[in-house]
Amino acid sequence: MGALNIFSLVLLAAAFIAQNNGAINRFIPMWCVDLHATPVGSTYDSTKDVMQACVEAPACIGFKKISESEYLRLYLLTGYTFNETSRDYYLWDKTAGKTFQNQPNELDALILFAIYINGECPAPFFVDGSLCRGRSDISREFCYSYPTYMAPQHDGTYCFVLQKQTVINSWA
Repeated sequence: MGALNIFSLVLLAAAFIAQNNGAINRFIPMWCVDLHATPVGSTYDSTKDVMQACVEAPACIGFKKISESEYLRLYLLTGYTFNETSRDYYLWDKTAGKTFQNQPNELDALILFAIYINGECPAPFFVDGSLCRGRSDISREFCYSYPTYMAPQHDGTYCFVLQKQTVINSWA
């Protein structure tokens, strides 16, 4: 629990700021956290360049530092793990300052909004009734890599998760 409290202080104290078309975009250093996300594209040699590229990309959720002066954009976030030595990930804050009384921890609102970056369902899912259904090529392993609060279920063909608003309602 001590690591989580230290993380909370760091989370509140640090943010990288990028501007695009007058909007301010915050990138939160995810110290002590490894993001389960897919790297994409070419490398960038500065945080400013990778943040600008992320803001301009349609599905970017943040970036990862891969060496002292190289960064990669990230997309398709499925979750995270705590790792005391990690200082490599930066998450684009899409929460607009929203937190929820019953969210599992201080980090999960940031994670939720990054997973559901394009609306009620994560990419590559679409609305199917009251749930989100993934494509048939989503493996059982990938399906169950989502946080438990999304209630991932794989029926042998499709992966299903809760819609974003359903998760938010459960945290209210």
